[in-house]
Amino acid sequence: MKFIADFHIHSHFSIATSKQLIPEYLDYWARLKGITVIGTGDFTHPGWIKELKEKLEPAEQGLFKLKKEFILQNFTNLGNLVSFSDRQVRFILTSEISSIYKKNGKVRKVHNVIFAPDFETVEKIQQSLINIGGNITSDGRPILGLDSKNLLEIALNASENIFFVPAHVWTPWFSVLGAKSGFDSIEECYEDLTKYIYAVETGLSSDPPMNWICSILDKFTLISNSDAHSPEKLGRNANIFDTELSYNSIVNALKTGNPEQCLGTIDLFPQEGKYHYDGHRKCGILWNPVETLQHKGICSKCGKQVTVGVMNRVVQLSDREDFRERKNRLPFYSIIPLKELLSEIKGVGPNSKKIDKIYHSVLNKIGPELEILLNKPIEEIKKNGNDILAEAIRRMRKGEIYIKEGFDGEFGIIKVFKEEEIQSFAGSLFKDIFEIKPPAKRKLINFDLEEYRRLQNIQKEKPDEENKVVSKIKSENQDLLEHLNPEQKKAVEHFSDPALIIAGPGTGKTRVIAVRIANLIINKKVNPGNILAVTFTNKAANEMKQRLELFLEKEIVSQLQVCTFHAFGYKIITDYLDKTNRRKNFTIIDEDYKRILLQRIGCDKKQIKKISESITGNKQNLKTAEAINENSEIFQRYEEILKEQNLFDLDDLIYLPVLFIKKYPEIPTHYRNQFQWIMVDEFQDVNFAQYQMIRKLMPENDSNLYVIGDPNQAIYGFRGADVKFIRSFINDYPKTKIYRLRKSYRCPKNVLKASDNVIQKNSEKRFLDGFQSDLKINISENSSDKSEAEFVARTIERMMGGLRFFSMDSQITEGNEDAEIKSLSDFVVLCRIKAQMKVLEKAFKDHSIPYQKVGTETLFNKEPVKSIIEIISFLRNPEQTFLKEKLSQKIKINEIEFLKNKISAESVKDIIQSIIEKCFEKENDKDEIKELIAFSENYGSNIDEFLKNISLGTEIDTFQPELEKVTLMTLHAAKGLEFQCVFIVGCEDGLLPYSLFETQKSDLEEEKRLLYVGMTRAKKYLYLTHAKKRFIMGKEYKQVRSPFLNRIEKELIEFSKSEYKKKKEKDDLQIRLFE
Repeated sequence: MKFIADFHIHSHFSIATSKQLIPEYLDYWARLKGITVIGTGDFTHPGWIKELKEKLEPAEQGLFKLKKEFILQNFTNLGNLVSFSDRQVRFILTSEISSIYKKNGKVRKVHNVIFAPDFETVEKIQQSLINIGGNITSDGRPILGLDSKNLLEIALNASENIFFVPAHVWTPWFSVLGAKSGFDSIEECYEDLTKYIYAVETGLSSDPPMNWICSILDKFTLISNSDAHSPEKLGRNANIFDTELSYNSIVNALKTGNPEQCLGTIDLFPQEGKYHYDGHRKCGILWNPVETLQHKGICSKCGKQVTVGVMNRVVQLSDREDFRERKNRLPFYSIIPLKELLSEIKGVGPNSKKIDKIYHSVLNKIGPELEILLNKPIEEIKKNGNDILAEAIRRMRKGEIYIKEGFDGEFGIIKVFKEEEIQSFAGSLFKDIFEIKPPAKRKLINFDLEEYRRLQNIQKEKPDEENKVVSKIKSENQDLLEHLNPEQKKAVEHFSDPALIIAGPGTGKTRVIAVRIANLIINKKVNPGNILAVTFTNKAANEMKQRLELFLEKEIVSQLQVCTFHAFGYKIITDYLDKTNRRKNFTIIDEDYKRILLQRIGCDKKQIKKISESITGNKQNLKTAEAINENSEIFQRYEEILKEQNLFDLDDLIYLPVLFIKKYPEIPTHYRNQFQWIMVDEFQDVNFAQYQMIRKLMPENDSNLYVIGDPNQAIYGFRGADVKFIRSFINDYPKTKIYRLRKSYRCPKNVLKASDNVIQKNSEKRFLDGFQSDLKINISENSSDKSEAEFVARTIERMMGGLRFFSMDSQITEGNEDAEIKSLSDFVVLCRIKAQMKVLEKAFKDHSIPYQKVGTETLFNKEPVKSIIEIISFLRNPEQTFLKEKLSQKIKINEIEFLKNKISAESVKDIIQSIIEKCFEKENDKDEIKELIAFSENYGSNIDEFLKNISLGTEIDTFQPELEKVTLMTLHAAKGLEFQCVFIVGCEDGLLPYSLFETQKSDLEEEKRLLYVGMTRAKKYLYLTHAKKRFIMGKEYKQVRSPFLNRIEKELIEFSKSEYKKKKEKDDLQIRLFE
């Protein structure tokens, strides 16, 4: 059967859409339009799927129809109802998804439409998106930091019957081939999965002939859809079929492009699309592609880049002069919506009541809108007394029209009559027409294509000199020190005796350590096995190894000991396990397990946190039970239960090795012989026990001990760290040579000077040297924490050049991203405490900004991963009776005991899969499970190493810089990282410095250093925000601006104010947006 289908629409759950986008109205308007199959749109949104399940029922295979009780019949609020009750309307499950990610060195913003055969497939896709942290509830069209290829893979994993279509492929900002953030081919985007792409959507600003001049699209079926944001816009672009009415028949027709089944497309005149030509809406500049090239793309009024439209981009990628060279061209039919024709004839707006009344009258007399526009004989239209309308439709069908092209977000204007012709009608729709000379038919390309090619070739021959990248190819004998500055070179060349390197933010300390190690091995012939490099996080250790692999073979790097303090302590414990009163296959417990043990030995629940902290404090200060005055009995009982159950806590990994080094002379002798060269990164963060570990391993004045740190970045006092150990180092090692790195390659001078203002009384003495920048630091005053969060979200959206069409339509941005901002991962928002994050998360969700929250919950703390790891830990160490009790509440212990014998023989991956099969089979498809299995593949059958690395992880190890997401984290967690744009929120007295609670008074100097650390994460932009009032932890606080901000020199700052305005009702805001 022949029918019309419009697959890509939206629901009322999408931003900037009509509240009438519900099944009832969609069914009603589809009948008026003459559309048989409509996409549901937005199937990723749980609320929309719930509504669809309630109101739809199965029809033909893969299609659904509106339940009878929901079909609108003489619904009085509509007025002028035309029921067309004899027509059938079917729904097909579809959804548009926005992906924003970095690929091949460029930020990509690509929209894709997915077709699904059933609700089960939809729910699988929803779950997969949730599993990767996707926010699918704030917008019907979710925005994900997910590569389009990976999205296609997720869809294919949900069902082999899905159909995946790149949406409006030419739209400048949000499409696979768009000028702003697209690719130069479909294959570049989807790579090896391109074979699963069978069709592409042309979009409102292009039509099939424009696409035919690009041979890169020859193998794809071209489809057209309305992308409707209100029901009335259905069918403005659509598709014509002649197939069986079913999901499979439709999809198969689209896959093959069979001209007997795919009868063509219905398209608005592409010039009406709001991104057809180039230009600047605000400046009133409208150019064709030749004019844009003549101006080199620069607006003649404001001097900024113009928005390059669809026509220009199509011609850029085209390789044909004549579109007829494309084979298998399907027909296409250009239309002007009926209400627009009636509006032009009557001289009143298309949304007026008058036009609405005439529109329904015409439909009642003649039939559905698309039938009238496409098929009804002109004579039949005339017979109904519609002579002028008949002439308008005749001209439309012949392409005899007047055009003003759309550009830069402004819709084009398509007319069929001249103004004087309209006046001659004297306002009568049914008057006879005598002699009316129609306009000439427009050409497909209404500019000089030959001139375009000539200008394009000239510009290719003269590449922009400023954008040339000069690269050097490394030779095998390249000087290691070649790219170091004089200060770095001196620090690297230090050979023997103690050295202290004072390295400010961005001065290249990691590079200095890595090059020094390479220099020791290559030029000083030091044995790699004699070198120990100690860091504070697994992330830092891994980065160090990666740096070293730039200079050394992997085999040599593997001989080095590059690890955290805790990992080194772990090594000492395993080397001398017999001295610990523990057995092989011990377990390292986390803080939660520690508190369970304290509760089991009789500690009052209310006191457990305090007692746990006191135990940590005693161990950090190397106190034994005999030396403890308070809670010594609890400490002793706690230590006994650890021994009984073959456990260590994290503090033991430093505490016990240092006690052993002091007690057993053979232990320090062993490690002194092995590690003759020790380097310590972030030395300002060491606590007493860590300092003693280093001191006891290298007690001599001429020890080859090399430490690097920055007193201004000492921020971990709550962990026992103390900047005084830098001074102690100089005193304990009088031969220490001090080097200072003053050149920052990260921060602009204004950021360095401002951050120095915060911590120094006389900043001239310590001011680091950065690069020149005229940008000032923004200090933003906000009325509330909500206003602050809104300011942050809108600023990110503006700097990114928009994340959705709504960004441009609501004038949050003009669509031009900041030149220094390449990715959402370029942004970080830093908080003093985690309680500040909730309001920011809401703002990000409201603005559809993908984000990652660092340091809250790692993969290993999520279920069922946590339980799987606990099972492995129990199998490895069955002496954990408390863990056995805990697990027995979830699983049958006897079902996993058979794995005890396999624990040493099988790979970690195989053990995990066996546990899943026995205990978590229903959760096998969870992304967390897949991540765990992927993580386990790195360990082969080394179960101890697997458990160790999980136990020794820190919150920063959860940070994934490769994700296309804004980062949300605490100031403490940001240490060691850098971002193009940094927001520090909550710069108020009470948060910075922190003093919300009397019992939690902070060290004023350390709080200054904490702000200093946050500010010096910025490579380009720095925003310091504060709010007059803030709701936090159940209480409203009225705060004043942080006194630290008052220390910053005024000439370095620009001030701004923002107010939080309650959102307008959706209809008020969106009525002008969903047109």
